[in-house]
Amino acid sequence: METVWNVGATGLFLFAAVYLALRWLGMSGISLPGPFSDPLPEREETFVTHDTLYTVFFTAVIFRVAVAAGSFLLYGILSGGTIDVWELPSLWVRWDGTHYVKLVELGYGGYVENGQNLFLVFFPLYVWIVRAVRLLIPNTALAGMLVSFLCFGGGSVYLYALTAGEYGERKARRTLALLWAFPFSFFFGGIMTESLFFLTTTAGLYHIRKHQWRRASIWGIAAALTRMQGVILIGAAIAELVNWKKPFSKQGTERWKVLAEILRKLPLLCTPVLGSLGYLALNYHVTGDPFAFLTMQKHWSQGFMWFPKVLTYLWRNALSWYNPVVRWELWVPEVILFPLFAWLLWKSRKKHRSMFVLYAFVYFTLNYCLSWLLSAGRYLSCGVPFFLFGAEELEGHPKWTAALIVVMGFLQCVLLYRYFCWGQVM
Repeated sequence: METVWNVGATGLFLFAAVYLALRWLGMSGISLPGPFSDPLPEREETFVTHDTLYTVFFTAVIFRVAVAAGSFLLYGILSGGTIDVWELPSLWVRWDGTHYVKLVELGYGGYVENGQNLFLVFFPLYVWIVRAVRLLIPNTALAGMLVSFLCFGGGSVYLYALTAGEYGERKARRTLALLWAFPFSFFFGGIMTESLFFLTTTAGLYHIRKHQWRRASIWGIAAALTRMQGVILIGAAIAELVNWKKPFSKQGTERWKVLAEILRKLPLLCTPVLGSLGYLALNYHVTGDPFAFLTMQKHWSQGFMWFPKVLTYLWRNALSWYNPVVRWELWVPEVILFPLFAWLLWKSRKKHRSMFVLYAFVYFTLNYCLSWLLSAGRYLSCGVPFFLFGAEELEGHPKWTAALIVVMGFLQCVLLYRYFCWGQVM
């Protein structure tokens, strides 16, 4: 039975991959039948003022401050205890947040466990930025939260500009609302890389869409220094460049000129690899082995596993894990999120540019290919195209939109409280 499932799920993956690739080729000028060459829905480009973007930034930061303050009150009420307001940052030092605090304070070489540099698995850009901010704010947890708040504001600005510029401001506001209310989006205010990765990838996608390749490459390097998946911005850039130039719609010499122009831009588009090389250089500096992180991942039971096998153990754990509380706060959400995000992806296949759909497809697949997946919800909160897809599907359904946001907001409060209580929300 398991073999049938693995083969069937792999077959569906290959079907979707081929379909999206053909759709991309069809949008790049190759004459293909039916859905592969259907044009995108017509949309009017909207100009977004700087005043609007300033408003988005400050609203996003205030929202994060409000969530932090509300979380303090929520924890105090539900726990029945009293804590000093100055202890608020320490509430957010949970799970990976603990390791980021130690890395900021001790460095990669100084934070050692059992004689091993196990924490090289954590990418460095967030650590370096928080360390710089800590020169002004000596409380590491508070400095980490401030960095996350500001990055969240910047990421929200880029997401709003990206969405409003192509889909209109109403849909941009809905996209932000869905992202902010998503049950796992409280991690954007924590001492983790979520907000920084949100900023770097959304900024990269924005500049790719605007065909500002140098700026996109800089943000791509930053994204690759923040998290391993940052490097897939390369694919989004190549997909958009080919769609824009449409070399396959040209004939003869003109086609070769366009193809040559694309090839000349490829080195610039691939510069996010420099971020990955920087991470390898850190590994070499600390241990003498640029691939030391591969060994360290074994300690965390992490590695590559094809997603049908991952879904198999997620399903088993969701049904039979010995602790029912852990089932509902860890395994069940990971099982539920997979079909929901897969459905959004499939529904959006002909409605959005290939750079968005292909990026979402690869990002989604990679996040469900971990041998011990504990943070699917947290990772998916940074899958920004999915929130755009959701905003598109909810167009014309204000009551459904409001109900969904209320439900997600409630679940976010529940998960945040469990996170503070060291529940298996990570």
